[in-house]
Amino acid sequence: MDYEDIRKDINEDVPIENTEAADMTEETDEAANEAEEIIEYEVQPDENEVKPVFYREVIEKKPKKWGKAAIALALAIGLAFGSAFGFIADNILDDMSGKNIVYASEGAKYNYVIDKTVSPVVPIAKKVSPSIVAIKIKKNVRDFFGDSYQSEGTGSGIIIDAQGHIVTNNHVVDGSDDIIVVLKDGKELPAKVVGKDAQTDLAVIKVEEKNLPYAEFGDSSTLEVGELAVAIGSPMGTDYAGSVTAGIISGLDRKIFVGDKNMTLIQTDAAINPGNSGGALVNSEGKVVGINTLKLIESKVEGMGFAIPINEAKPIIQQLIENKKVARPYLGIQGSTVDAQTAKQYNVPQGILVRGVVQGSGAEKAGLRIGDIITKIDDKKVDTIEQLIEIIKSRKVGDVLKVEAYGELNRYKSIQVKLTESSD
Repeated sequence: MDYEDIRKDINEDVPIENTEAADMTEETDEAANEAEEIIEYEVQPDENEVKPVFYREVIEKKPKKWGKAAIALALAIGLAFGSAFGFIADNILDDMSGKNIVYASEGAKYNYVIDKTVSPVVPIAKKVSPSIVAIKIKKNVRDFFGDSYQSEGTGSGIIIDAQGHIVTNNHVVDGSDDIIVVLKDGKELPAKVVGKDAQTDLAVIKVEEKNLPYAEFGDSSTLEVGELAVAIGSPMGTDYAGSVTAGIISGLDRKIFVGDKNMTLIQTDAAINPGNSGGALVNSEGKVVGINTLKLIESKVEGMGFAIPINEAKPIIQQLIENKKVARPYLGIQGSTVDAQTAKQYNVPQGILVRGVVQGSGAEKAGLRIGDIITKIDDKKVDTIEQLIEIIKSRKVGDVLKVEAYGELNRYKSIQVKLTESSD
């Protein structure tokens, strides 16, 4: 078997593993089902609204039994017998008077000295909370029968400059017809979308209010597993706006598939709940190191929330403010990995099998054809579609790649491919 055989299998639609699109989209439905965006838009009728369940710790009070006469009797006995009073007062009096008593788990009693040291989260919350907003959105939708109604949702956002720009998640504002921003003091301001990017799940909105307090960005590349992480946002709607939860950085560079997107995220066990989308993940210096975006929803999973690293978000935010969109480089092929086993079976080199070429793309203009196998980019070997995607993501629109491909007549060819702008 050789090059012609692999081309024949493509035309006959024989499945080949790891089919991907080199325009930086990947599909993994199974993993996508495990990760769920943490803000969903739905109608919330007043009658059947599900109320949040609260846990409240209660100290049970003992009923009084003897009253004032018992206390007087105890004091008289104490005066008569001196040191015996100490024992009675310590062991009987509180019980008779109905005072609350806390018992040690093993029945022993201890004296505790409580040090009122301020939690490190307190100054962080004071510094960052004024720059965190709640976002209320409304969408006009039609049901199956064609009837229109208004859907409402909530999320969070971070004020990023004094001009009123606010960063949030794309899934918070996507498709919205009306956006209201709620400041920390409760003031409500109308907002408009400046730009949004579905691939990174980021969006920038703007309010016409100047000199607002804005957050300070940190450096997510310096994060370490185990360090303090504080999440601030508006879980369960605006009634709980400005809620603060704390935990640690649980993991870095987590690869999470959401729909057709592969995202690299920060993992934290700081509680992230519906409505926290777009809120801040903050380090011990009170600097934003991530933008909360999703959590795993599964019965056997607890405390697995994820945030977009701020270092990855910053250039996207800048492009959205300046250009209202993100310009992404695009090679213009659909391809799949030819692994070692497949390469041996067909007697071809490892690399990326071109399964489709987009009309008008740089790949088509340069002469890449269906059935070609890309083996090198800029004289560096590439074995998988994932490697090719990462190379393209690291370049800019207009960059030219030197592409080596194994093609017709079992020969290698070297071509120059200019990256064009993706339409996605």
